[in-house]
Amino acid sequence: MLNRLPSPVQCPPLSQLLSDLCDPTPRQLARALGVSAGTVSRWIRQDDAPRPVLLALFWLTRWGVSRIDAEAHNSAAMHAAIAASLRTEAERLRRELARVVAAADFGCANDYTAEPLPVGRAVVVPIRSRRVG
Repeated sequence: MLNRLPSPVQCPPLSQLLSDLCDPTPRQLARALGVSAGTVSRWIRQDDAPRPVLLALFWLTRWGVSRIDAEAHNSAAMHAAIAASLRTEAERLRRELARVVAAADFGCANDYTAEPLPVGRAVVVPIRSRRVG
């Protein structure tokens, strides 16, 4: 999970991050990050901020959003392939079960069937007591 974080080399400098975010004012940034405007002004002068701040800003920029989008796409493609594989395996197992059932068909009343009973076609026979007289 932690390998998804951008390395310090992959994370652009603070000035580029802020530029990509339409250059928010130090006051706006301070309010969003929960720090003082003076702290943000110092970071801007030094073109550097603590790594957690850079990471938080990174995920708001086009670079972070692009990484999130690529990961979501790749994850969706992987899960679609897994689902297709599982559907193929389930179908193969159904065919194998049908073959085994057909080979062992002895005509018992309680034989297994892979087909569901149709809804609404069951017949209910009432049980009546017999009078012995």
